[in-house]
Amino acid sequence: MINLDLYPILRDNRESLKETSKDDSDPNDIQYMTSAETEVVNFDLVKRLYVNGFGLSEEVATSVDAIVPLEDGILFVEFKNGKVNNRNIKDKARDSLLIFLEIIGENIAFSRSNIDLVVVYNLEKNPLPRQVQKGQLQETPSRVSIADHFMKKAKKEFICFDLERYERLYFRNIHTYSRERFEAYLQVLR
Repeated sequence: MINLDLYPILRDNRESLKETSKDDSDPNDIQYMTSAETEVVNFDLVKRLYVNGFGLSEEVATSVDAIVPLEDGILFVEFKNGKVNNRNIKDKARDSLLIFLEIIGENIAFSRSNIDLVVVYNLEKNPLPRQVQKGQLQETPSRVSIADHFMKKAKKEFICFDLERYERLYFRNIHTYSRERFEAYLQVLR
């Protein structure tokens, strides 16, 4: 697997997964989406340095929060403690993928075989995915529950936020997990 330490911009911007999950949008109520202390690449910092290197403001691109090296690949992680905006999540996935692939000198075929995307969201603030597909009705809580039930029976996951279209096109796997499900997922990775 690729050694992220070979790339100074990735090696020099490390933090704990907990720190990359920090939501400080309300300075009086700082929250973390995970307590995991695993060392990861803070991709928000990487993106800032990358675009600043072109003399551009960090606002020209968006990024996932963390990149986690795995034994069999790479995991992009985006934490959303607030209300999820589907377009924003897609932009973060795309921009991050483009920046990361240029840094490591790879192409989209590499990402399809080696990179997974996980969006960790606050279930309380996103009780029902607002996933709308052309020609279909908007999801309702019961519809999401039924879909999740059948996906589990088929040994597949229900992917929220209209991200399923990017699986196997840009990413090897895509997961959308509540904080609680993400903690269980991390236990499997360890």
